[in-house]
Amino acid sequence: MTTLTAPKREDYPKGKKGDKAFQDARIEYQRKLQEEINKETQMDLPPIDLPGMGPSAGTRSPNVTEAKAWFKFVGARAKKGTQARKYYDDFVSQLRAAGVPQKDWQSVWDDAIDWVNTYGSGSDGKPIKYLIGWNPDEYKDDTGTKYGTTKSKQTTTTEYSTSAAASDITAAYKSELGFEPGAADIAAYQKVVNKQAKGEPAVYTSTTTTAPGKGGILSTSTSTSKSQIGFDPTRFAIEYARSNPEYAENFAVKNFMQLIDSALTDPRRIGQVVE
Repeated sequence: MTTLTAPKREDYPKGKKGDKAFQDARIEYQRKLQEEINKETQMDLPPIDLPGMGPSAGTRSPNVTEAKAWFKFVGARAKKGTQARKYYDDFVSQLRAAGVPQKDWQSVWDDAIDWVNTYGSGSDGKPIKYLIGWNPDEYKDDTGTKYGTTKSKQTTTTEYSTSAAASDITAAYKSELGFEPGAADIAAYQKVVNKQAKGEPAVYTSTTTTAPGKGGILSTSTSTSKSQIGFDPTRFAIEYARSNPEYAENFAVKNFMQLIDSALTDPRRIGQVVE
């Protein structure tokens, strides 16, 4: 590989003429350096060519960083009708037609520059030709923020096992009837309690609304929720026990005994009656 020496500004006259001579020397140096690299690798890596920058404009080619920045800071801001704006609009129109989201346009351009600057890519230095054989699906995804309202509803039904049903009804029988239920009573109660619980599920509903943000905020989200308490097994067990024919007799006996106890502790209450 031929040894090349990069030009230095100090080797050229001061003033505008010296500046131009130095820039021309830099362009020539980069051209020769690229030729030497291509010969060494036996691959073609032409300089990046953009409107106003590169071989077509007769100026030095932009480096990768400059070329990537061109899309946002030059092409997108150029006046309509200029070569830079036409080049930008042509590139963007193809992205729109392919359904690529605007947030991914810069990513496509960056890849186009990398493609131009890759040995063996087959480019001629023009990034727009990247779109000839690209795959638009690589730039489409569903990870972006979705705006709108989402509603959800969660319904929970409890099914009681034999042991759970036995625990509830036993406590209710002791409290309301004064004795424990038998196996048949527990089985009957389990069947009834599961049927009742199925008809009274716990319900949780929520509504979330997401909207675009303002003043530097990316998005705003507002959520509301509502919980509806479901089946109460303790209360149901007590009501079930009280539906037993023996409840009335047990209730009367219990109250009569309480009256006797009160009379024994306070003789003045002997004349009271059960209302």
